[in-house]
Amino acid sequence: MRLELVSFPVREMSFGPETTYQDGRLSIQKDEIIEFLKQDKRIAQATVEIAHPGDEVRIVSIRDVVEPRVKANGPGCVFPGILGPAEQVGKGKTHRLAGSAVVSAAYYPSKLRVGTVAPNSSMLDMWGPAAALSPLGLTHNLALVLNLAENLSETDADAAIQNAELTVAQRLAQTTLGLSSTEQEIFELAPANPSLPKVVYVLCCLSGANRDFSLYGLPIIESLPTLVHPNEFFDGAIVVTTRKGRNNHPHTWEWQNQPVVMELCREHGKRLNFLGVILHRIAANTHMAKEVGALRVAQVAKLMGANAAIITRMNVSGNRFIDAMLSVGACEKAGIKAVFVTPEYGGPTGEELPFLFSVPEADAMVSTGSQERVLELPAPKRVIGPLIGEKVLLDMDQVQGRPPQRADVPLSLDGRDYIAAGIDWWGGNHFRCEEF
Repeated sequence: MRLELVSFPVREMSFGPETTYQDGRLSIQKDEIIEFLKQDKRIAQATVEIAHPGDEVRIVSIRDVVEPRVKANGPGCVFPGILGPAEQVGKGKTHRLAGSAVVSAAYYPSKLRVGTVAPNSSMLDMWGPAAALSPLGLTHNLALVLNLAENLSETDADAAIQNAELTVAQRLAQTTLGLSSTEQEIFELAPANPSLPKVVYVLCCLSGANRDFSLYGLPIIESLPTLVHPNEFFDGAIVVTTRKGRNNHPHTWEWQNQPVVMELCREHGKRLNFLGVILHRIAANTHMAKEVGALRVAQVAKLMGANAAIITRMNVSGNRFIDAMLSVGACEKAGIKAVFVTPEYGGPTGEELPFLFSVPEADAMVSTGSQERVLELPAPKRVIGPLIGEKVLLDMDQVQGRPPQRADVPLSLDGRDYIAAGIDWWGGNHFRCEEF
């Protein structure tokens, strides 16, 4: 498959009389977007706001983030299975509005207020220490501020938010159709020099009863490891639930710009032979199921001819971590050299035990930083978010059953997962450690 990904950089974003793109300036007709949002009767109130890098703005109740993209030619559509038929994507030409994002800031009165099934959200500061932790602190963001109707099911709430964000993202990207750009990349796994290392990427991804992410619109609930072509990521074949907005679960924007997939594609035929991506659903409920999943990862990689594997994971749970670490061991035992890329637990100072579980074969690991560092954030000048009662409040930690709190004050957070895209699950933020 050959995909031409054409970037149209957004350097300015503003509201204007029409929704257009020209020379780096994205103009958005505000009423058009609001009227579209209000067509969905599951949305009780809707407005849109813009936040730029450097603005002293805090966006709260973030459910998901999407980069605007649209198919310029080739089969299917962006976000297949949701915005159109479940037709294979990853071919032809796709346009993206680089440096921009559609942010879903939504609230609905869920009846699931505690436990792992409860919905949650994240926040984003466009300035200060929190902005420095997230790539979304550098994007021009259109926030869809939504209050959903009461008594919606969790499925309807998720669908309403997702349909809104994906449709608006596609609409914005449609402004580039008929335009040309010098910023483009070709992604194709063409035949490579057989002497190059044959590398497979094992992407351990959390999905279970919460329907955390879907492939071509189909929620991945129970699945053995699945082979995916890297180009499918760039056309939005993978999207996430909007019920889990905390960065334990990477947002759709992060899947669209998956850094390991993108870098392996760029190095294909140069330093390595990239064979493809194995999606490994983690969170098996028994140790035997975890062992079977890891075994299948190694078997699929071996059948592909891999002699090296990069393995990453997501979600803070030690249960899920076991699945990923067992996959490292299984690949090594199969003669496939495995490198494990992961953030650490480490505690507030980084001096605690970094991993909850390990295997002897895990002898090549890359740390992307500590998840548990305390963050002290200043008060914003403006807060963007839906109304909870009569105020815009912070309502992130529903898993712990904590009530909403003020969002316009200084905050002390005990982890980076409260920040949208704040955890570097896949090594895309280029954090580094130095020893003195």
